[in-house]
Amino acid sequence: MNLSAAALWAYRGAGYVAAPLAGPHLSKRAARGKEDQARMAEKQGYASRTKDDFSNLSGQGPIWLHAVSVGESVAALALAERIIGDGFNIVMTTATPASAARVEASSLPLIHQYAPLDAPPFVKRFLSHWQPKAALFTEAEVWPTTLHALHAARVPHAHINARISERAFRRWSKLPFAKPIFRLVGTALAQSTPDGERLSALGVGDVTVTGNLKFDAPLVPVDDAAVSALQAAIATRPFWLAASIHPGEVDAVLNTHQTLKTRWPELLTLVAPRHSETADLVEEKAATDGLSVSRRGHGALPTGDIYLVDTLGELQTFYTVSPFAFVGGSLVDLKGHNPAEPAACQCAIITGKSVGPMHQPFLEAGAATLVTDEAGLIEAVANHLSAPEHATRQAAQAASVLAQERGALNRTYDALGPLLYEASRRS
Repeated sequence: MNLSAAALWAYRGAGYVAAPLAGPHLSKRAARGKEDQARMAEKQGYASRTKDDFSNLSGQGPIWLHAVSVGESVAALALAERIIGDGFNIVMTTATPASAARVEASSLPLIHQYAPLDAPPFVKRFLSHWQPKAALFTEAEVWPTTLHALHAARVPHAHINARISERAFRRWSKLPFAKPIFRLVGTALAQSTPDGERLSALGVGDVTVTGNLKFDAPLVPVDDAAVSALQAAIATRPFWLAASIHPGEVDAVLNTHQTLKTRWPELLTLVAPRHSETADLVEEKAATDGLSVSRRGHGALPTGDIYLVDTLGELQTFYTVSPFAFVGGSLVDLKGHNPAEPAACQCAIITGKSVGPMHQPFLEAGAATLVTDEAGLIEAVANHLSAPEHATRQAAQAASVLAQERGALNRTYDALGPLLYEASRRS
């Protein structure tokens, strides 16, 4: 047995050893709000649904479609709609409660489950129950045990909207079992040429560049009554939105409010944390700063200084209400969050300096404002507040860029044709 094979077997062996610890680990995460307490067993491969629950009992499949978080889920749902339209059933898995809520809010006739952790007993249990005819994984999801199990069962699989950062590429390149694992990836449909080149270098044999599905993700249906109620509550107050905020960005957002409140005494700041556990941190720090907070999750409409959007699935409602927004994950080193969502809602974009490939076309076209620090954020928000026509113009530019970047969904679906045909022929 060579070093690569030995390392892979060691990884799988560690999965067997660690499996009994999964329950306590998941329970601790659930206590912090990071897991769904009622459905933790799904992450150990225990299904809470059956194939009899599919609305189309005569449909083919199922196809296993996996997306980790909310952004990936929204993009994957657009592809799921196409696949279901071709007569397949889909069991869609996600990793987080927020992404689960997003999938389950969809009107598509699919079954949602949490993905099994990448340990042999859990993966085996999941595959034995669902017996997928094909598997599709989004973005950067590379699970050695799962890929090995799919390959052993001869289940065709592909990585769609695939990406691998330069940092992740260097990390994978140092692992002795990297190439044997990536050789198990049946097909990779990459977001960009650099992603495709890195995947090929790691061992993926079949790579096609199809673009980024997130540009094609459909908007969540927005409740017009909710939009009207928010607009009525805000009335003529100057306001701005800080969206998908992480703990490391809370101080910058609150300090921006404090600074600009001296110029706009009625200023309202809408804060939508990326994760629910950040909401309490926002409220605590706001109280320390002497700022009043109203919370969406408590049924309140915007009052006081800070309106905390601590609910799931409403971000696009607030993008629709807001003429401009700071999109978080960008003043911390997380490469920012999806700029296509505000662009699709005619909301001008402010982003920090930590950005990913999706942001580049917006920045190159002048359709987004780049800030490097808290001072830059204060200046950008002030500029938009003092010149609303600038935000309107930039929002229109962003919508135009988004229209130009779309098309990955059609290319992805066309590229999956052979895999779906093979899935349809499996007994």
